[in-house]
Amino acid sequence: MSSSPPQLNWEGATPSRTRDVLAQLARPLKDYFANPAAAAGLLLGATVIALLWANSPWSDSYEAFWHTELSIGFGGGELALDLRHWVNDGLMVFFFFVVGLEVKRELVVGDLADRRTAAVPLAAAVTGLAVPAAVYLLFNPSGEAARAWGVVISTDTAFLLGVLALVGPACPGALRTFLLTLAVADDVGALTIIALFYTEDLSLTPFIVSLVGLGLMVGLRYLRVWRGPAYFVFGVAVWVAMYESGVHPTIAGVVIALFTPAYAPRRDEVAEAARLTRAFSQSPGPELARAARLGIERSVPSADRLHRLYEPYSSYLIVPLFALANAGVSLSSQTLSEAVTSPVTIGIIAGLVLGKLLGITGGAYAAVALRLGTMARGLNPGQVLGGAALSGIGFTISLFIVDLALGDSPLADQARVGVLAASLLAALLGWGLFRLGDRRHGQDGRTAGTLVPPVDPDRDHIRGPVDAPMTLVEYGDFECPFCGRATGAVDEVLERLGDRVRYVFRHLPLVDVHPKAELAAEAAEAAGAQGRYWEMHDRLYANQDRLKAPMLVEHAAAIGLDLARFTRDLGDGRFAEHVREDAESAEASGAGGTPTFFVGERRHTGPFDADTLVARLLESVGETAPPPGPRPVVLLPDPVTRTSVVPPEKIPAGADRLTADDSTYPTLSEEHLAVLDRHGTRRRVERGRILFAEGDPSYNFHVITDGTVATVDDLGGPAEHVRAVSGPGRFVGELGLFAGQSPVITALATTEAEVIELTPPALHAAFTESAGLHEVVLRAMLLRRSRYLEAVPDLRIIGRAPDEDTRRLRAWAADNGLVDHFADIDEDSGAAGLLDDLDVDPEDLPVVIWRDRTILRNPSTEELAALR
Repeated sequence: MSSSPPQLNWEGATPSRTRDVLAQLARPLKDYFANPAAAAGLLLGATVIALLWANSPWSDSYEAFWHTELSIGFGGGELALDLRHWVNDGLMVFFFFVVGLEVKRELVVGDLADRRTAAVPLAAAVTGLAVPAAVYLLFNPSGEAARAWGVVISTDTAFLLGVLALVGPACPGALRTFLLTLAVADDVGALTIIALFYTEDLSLTPFIVSLVGLGLMVGLRYLRVWRGPAYFVFGVAVWVAMYESGVHPTIAGVVIALFTPAYAPRRDEVAEAARLTRAFSQSPGPELARAARLGIERSVPSADRLHRLYEPYSSYLIVPLFALANAGVSLSSQTLSEAVTSPVTIGIIAGLVLGKLLGITGGAYAAVALRLGTMARGLNPGQVLGGAALSGIGFTISLFIVDLALGDSPLADQARVGVLAASLLAALLGWGLFRLGDRRHGQDGRTAGTLVPPVDPDRDHIRGPVDAPMTLVEYGDFECPFCGRATGAVDEVLERLGDRVRYVFRHLPLVDVHPKAELAAEAAEAAGAQGRYWEMHDRLYANQDRLKAPMLVEHAAAIGLDLARFTRDLGDGRFAEHVREDAESAEASGAGGTPTFFVGERRHTGPFDADTLVARLLESVGETAPPPGPRPVVLLPDPVTRTSVVPPEKIPAGADRLTADDSTYPTLSEEHLAVLDRHGTRRRVERGRILFAEGDPSYNFHVITDGTVATVDDLGGPAEHVRAVSGPGRFVGELGLFAGQSPVITALATTEAEVIELTPPALHAAFTESAGLHEVVLRAMLLRRSRYLEAVPDLRIIGRAPDEDTRRLRAWAADNGLVDHFADIDEDSGAAGLLDDLDVDPEDLPVVIWRDRTILRNPSTEELAALR
């Protein structure tokens, strides 16, 4: 197909055709503004214009213009400010509001939802405020100059993000989140310092009014008021009150944003919006149109809607306007010559360039070393250093504090030169550190948003023809509510483009916020090893609320997998490396969250609805798209623990000799034992004491610290069998514990012993504290389930003893000299749990599990004979 540009023909143009022509003409401009660096370009352009204007023959007009007074009156009241203050104190509130919304979303449903991850940039912000001030005071310990120590404390968030887009690393997703959080905390700290140290007259009454206004905004949230006008009215009132109090009003933007509701889209609200939209399409009318519009708005969280509304105005209008109003510093020869030797200028440069670099980097890694938090995935030391260096771009609040601290003093111009010089040096230092970091990590010259590595048919899972001309790649998380199948977008793309597109899915489990996603990803790979990858992929997305380990076994049974092999693969962690490689690929490709799509080898930004994805895919081959045609928390019942004691003569022979192996009964580390000890209860148990028994409605988790404990099948029954005998450092419990299922074995103290006992909620708390402990326990339990499924003699029969078909099958086994193990579903709750694992309906009983793990539902004797 020809790739030449379309010819524009105005002859006989209709309104619809005219719109199409105008859209073609506007497309280059639209593409430019879709580039993240466009906002940075406007910002830097406005800065250059301001400097040229302030140092031109018309420099007087620069100050005269920005000192023009603009007043707004209502009734008997009036608010009069010059244009610069309207920009700095008024419009910049929207910028801080947008930044605050982005951070709020990250704190609630994004990378910072894990408080340990958020703790690192917050700690870095604190040291990033303190260290630069200390460095400045080394050069200016006393006198009038010492009052300007606040000039070096703050980072200019607008310039930081703009310059990051221009000189930052190729894929700065995690770094941008880190710096956003740090910058907002920095701004709040700096504005607080202004209020405490640079506010001469703090008016208490307006300040209290502003706090009351914030409280009322919080009240609106609990009254389920979700539309914007009410929040806007209270927001304006809070801003005015804060301005009148003497506190810098831009802090209101951050505070209001942090009070704005943010959450993952709720499925019921999305479904209701879809229902209303469908109703409107069937019967168009004003009432249904309004209901559909409101339903769609209600289904999108307030924080997301407001961010989408204000972000373009903030990036492309407010921030460049701010630079134009504030960057016009006079750079006369006299000012520059005085600044070269001025302690004020040198102190500001040292504080912003070196102080920020040392303070932020030191604070971040000190927080990690002290175990206060963890570094976000994808951040390497080179990126942290580069981001810390860019944080030395002071500008906004730095210039503001220059006026507050030094006023009309001759030192003020020297301070302004220091702020400009430090901002330039910080940008250059950040650029150099980023380039050095890229080379050290093998990323030199990589283009941002390129798929790394490219699609590999021998490794990647591909739906559709391998040689299709169009490629759609998704990085997804099976627990993520935003991902692929929640909207059906990918299914529609595949349906509309057919064999012309291939779809590739790679794993990006966000384990900090989706703890079950990683094992679910391994489950998909384990299914893929048995040729059922896409069946498991679809089933996991269709059952996002059923991703616990026992439920993964149910899904495997439902799609006909070899269960013993499946659970063994999960227990061994055979596919963990594949999932880690996918996550590393996502990091290298710039996929900061889920879902992230790539069209061909280029990252897709913007909406990922079917119409948009189809359009981007067709554009990738030179064609034009046609017109677009919290999980509930389940509380387990209080565990029941057996108190009976087995007489010594009834303890199975050999049950006091250690037999547990290291894979299914691993010895826990001292660190893991300490975690369990903090959440559990130690108790002594006598020989013969039953810790839990087959069929108990629920039970506790036990870790042995002294003595021995045996796990026994069919204790006291005809099929009694000692499965394992465990000693100190090992634990007893089965996979069903995670799903509230009854145990299928009995745990028996075969010597006097001491154990740490944890209820299921206490065990969950221990797992939350230590992900490594959770990994060890979960994989061991998966391997135990695998061994249990492999332990069938010749065949296992599950059914009801009185049933004629059950008696027929047992008689056939005896007649053919086969050893069978029978489990009565009415008496053995473990058998019922196994049926759940196999996804077998009781109406299909009896069920036979053959020695090779083939599952047959009420088979005939001929079907059984064929398996021999």
